Amino acid sequence: MFHCFKVGTMTATIVSDGPLLLHAPEQTFLGPGREALAGSLTAAGQPADRIRVEQNCLLLETAGKKVLFDNGLGSEKLYGPDSGRLLDSLREAGVAPSEIDAVVLTHAHSDHCWGTMGDDGSPNFSNAMLYLSEAELGFWTSAASGSRSSRSVAGVRKHILPLRERIRFIRDEEEFLPGVHALATPGHTPGHMAFLFDGGWCLTGDVAFHDPLSYTFPEAESLYDTDRDLGVRTRRRMLDRLVAERLSIVGYHHPWPGLGRLERVGGTFRFVTDPVA
Repeated sequence: MFHCFKVGTMTATIVSDGPLLLHAPEQTFLGPGREALAGSLTAAGQPADRIRVEQNCLLLETAGKKVLFDNGLGSEKLYGPDSGRLLDSLREAGVAPSEIDAVVLTHAHSDHCWGTMGDDGSPNFSNAMLYLSEAELGFWTSAASGSRSSRSVAGVRKHILPLRERIRFIRDEEEFLPGVHALATPGHTPGHMAFLFDGGWCLTGDVAFHDPLSYTFPEAESLYDTDRDLGVRTRRRMLDRLVAERLSIVGYHHPWPGLGRLERVGGTFRFVTDPVA
């Protein structure tokens, strides 16, 4: 499944790795309570008993390079049977994995980087450089990650460390590819990055990963954040900026294809899907 649009003057395509089924809403978003969360989900036409999210990977063509942002869960079925579609989605869009010049990671959680390596131990994107923040790799390869994150640690060892010679670290506010600027957004993970694109777009990663709950309850702590307090502060700062600068959004986990913009509603926010992107 794929969806073509424009990011400024750059050709862009959303390619799907398929949906995920996560924990119950009250386990995932801490604070608002079951009834408030269920009301928001029901109003949005979503099931109230389980969090369902998409994996909308962005393929961007800039300066003659094909750049893939995040690459899904790979062949693992940690969150239901319907993930692992990315390579097929790319081929449906007319792109062979070997044509990808760069893979850029927002962070190293399983559903964002476990499509890096194939089951045979070879890279799925055989000609691609790998971009991520040094803080992200440092965290998952140090004792600081802790035993509760052992699955992510193992995933980094399998999917990122074998490509050490291809890794290029990116820094906050750096234009590391033409028209692509990194933005440090720690909290979800220590080295989480969002990305700003020329033309007024932002790929937000998991700063605010659910529509509508991340926007209706921006102060709710997330089960998946490494530093929950910092995650809330980063989210609030990022949402304020998205509104103030009227940036269009690529939402990795938002309802397909994840494109839209943000509006302020009192002290909260509302994601408005872009019907013509």
